[in-house]
Amino acid sequence: MGDNGKMYVPESLLPIYRDTIIPLADIITPNQYELELLTGKQIKNVDDAWAAIDSFHEKGCKHVVVSSSELGDEKNLVAFASSIKGGKKTKVTVNIPKLNSNFTGTGDLFAALLLAWMHKTDNDLIQSLENTIGTLQAVLKKTLSHALELSKGSPPTPEQLELRLIQSKNDIENPEPNVQCRIVA
Repeated sequence: MGDNGKMYVPESLLPIYRDTIIPLADIITPNQYELELLTGKQIKNVDDAWAAIDSFHEKGCKHVVVSSSELGDEKNLVAFASSIKGGKKTKVTVNIPKLNSNFTGTGDLFAALLLAWMHKTDNDLIQSLENTIGTLQAVLKKTLSHALELSKGSPPTPEQLELRLIQSKNDIENPEPNVQCRIVA
């Protein structure tokens, strides 16, 4: 839907996402900006994030993962995840090391990886999230390294920062988790 304060879809679609699509979804992966758009509330702290996540559970969504938020420190983004399985709620956070570049398509890749891992692990939120972030970090590092080689000292262009998915096939199939989820509840 959007990121960095900018919507990628027409604003007129926001009520459809919020009122029609989310109640039908089993899993959603908004970033902080999308979370704010969908709830109509600013996310200024951890309590705001959990309240927003709980509002999606109340609409029927079983698995809510905020793929990234600016609620971390200068070196880390923070992901929030909450899953209801067998009547039990699991809530975790995970710090995600920031990389000094802007990429396109990371939210889509995050969502695809998480969905695949949730299916493969019978909805094991922690293993799925750690594998997803491990894979995503590997793809982004490979992409950034390649882009810096191509740019020869200049800032990489958006074309040079195209995600190196084919070249990351092994990272996608065999992730090496480089983060650890912290269980909140």
